[in-house]
Amino acid sequence: MAQMWFGNPQLHYEVWMRSRIGVIELGLHFEADPLTNARLLAAFKARDRAIRDELGDDARVETWDKGWARIWEPVALGTLDEELLERLALRMTAYITALEPILLDELPSDVAWSEPRARSGQRAPTGARAKQRR
Repeated sequence: MAQMWFGNPQLHYEVWMRSRIGVIELGLHFEADPLTNARLLAAFKARDRAIRDELGDDARVETWDKGWARIWEPVALGTLDEELLERLALRMTAYITALEPILLDELPSDVAWSEPRARSGQRAPTGARAKQRR
């Protein structure tokens, strides 16, 4: 399992081998408090068609265990060879590229974020997202 995040580890991208059901789960997880998760889920559900247009119809926007939510897709579990690992890396890159701007646009101002965040399309001179919280 691997988790990656920007600013808040409770809102992270994840690759998780679920060998019991024969898939690798890949996507964005909302594992914050129930209200934050519900607010983000609603925002992403409102953009479901655009997300599917960008990531394909395998992308699922849904509630999950413990009041969590996720935007994810199952990838058939196979031999962890270079081809599969590259495929996973490309899909994770696609998820981050498509979903991170939405997350930054929709992130409620009261949700903890440890690095400055920008609204979509805005970048600091260093290339990092930068805009002070309101």
